[in-house]
Amino acid sequence: MAGYRVITGMVKTNVHDHYMFKVRMAELESLLRALGYRIVERIIQVRPKEAVDFVFGKGKVEEIREKVKRLDPDAFVIYNTLSSKQKWNLERKLGIEVLDRYDVTLMIFREAASDVLSKLQIELATLEKAFPYVKLSASIKYRKMRAGFRGGGEYAYHRQIRAIQKRMKILRRKIEKLSRQKELEILRRLDSGARIAVLTGYYNAGKTSLFNALTGFEKPVSDMPFTTLSSKYGGLNGGELYLVDTIGFVLDLDPRLIASFQLNLLDINYSNKQVLVVDVSDKPDLMRVKVQESLKILSQLGKKRESMVVAANKIDLVTDYEYREREQVLREILGEVPIIPVSASLGVGIKDLVNVLIKEDLELKAVE
Repeated sequence: MAGYRVITGMVKTNVHDHYMFKVRMAELESLLRALGYRIVERIIQVRPKEAVDFVFGKGKVEEIREKVKRLDPDAFVIYNTLSSKQKWNLERKLGIEVLDRYDVTLMIFREAASDVLSKLQIELATLEKAFPYVKLSASIKYRKMRAGFRGGGEYAYHRQIRAIQKRMKILRRKIEKLSRQKELEILRRLDSGARIAVLTGYYNAGKTSLFNALTGFEKPVSDMPFTTLSSKYGGLNGGELYLVDTIGFVLDLDPRLIASFQLNLLDINYSNKQVLVVDVSDKPDLMRVKVQESLKILSQLGKKRESMVVAANKIDLVTDYEYREREQVLREILGEVPIIPVSASLGVGIKDLVNVLIKEDLELKAVE
């Protein structure tokens, strides 16, 4: 993938959006650069709704086609989620590979995956995403080969579809087995009186660095998004409080991806405390978006703000004035949720965070 040249694009359906679309496109392009892609052009079209056949309007598609001829990119990557029909139509029209943001996220996940479970989940998510497109393209391809009832083309079509369905069934069975095993392990911990605190939040907020600072471990840290796909475990307060480093969130996370990684999210589901790790070196508006996105996902997982603590990370990268500005934004969003300023890289504020976690854990245990 290194050296690949791509054109990025988006259909902006909210005509009053003059800022967020830029954040979203920057997010997409950041993921592409992490994969080694080079952005050679960005195309934005403002429409009240996406076009059914191509996402973009037909006139815009012709403009994109001309840019593809001139710039000779390897792929066209769209922020909008594509249907199989839209992907097929665009690829036929443009003559290059067309991807959406879900495809890009899965590609990043594949790069980061190191354990068996993550690889199984990513393979299944990829097949589920690709299956409708494969069915459509195979149907069109083999339709031309059919010679009457149950011609060779029809047999080839059904053989290909059945092979994918069989593989997805095998993957689901393996993942379900591993899910049951993991859930039993979590329940055994809880039954023994242990509690679970998870480090959660946006990718690259510094969750793994903070996990290492809190536990003394040396888990791998990387600038690559989603370094943590499988949970990492450590102990606090004599092992009675399990600390878990979890998968990072991403803007506009596709619901199918959340469903695909339910196993990774089990720790969050069963957690007593959620440490929302926030990168305060982000610009205030971007930080606000990331925090709101994280809260939305945590809410979908049944978590309330009463069980949260904010680790305002990377304070070493901002001035006192800039930190106070970020803290005010966090207060506006989170109300009375405790906010602990920390620097995982320098070890600043780590004792304060540990004290808050242990104190609130003891109070929760006393109530129960």
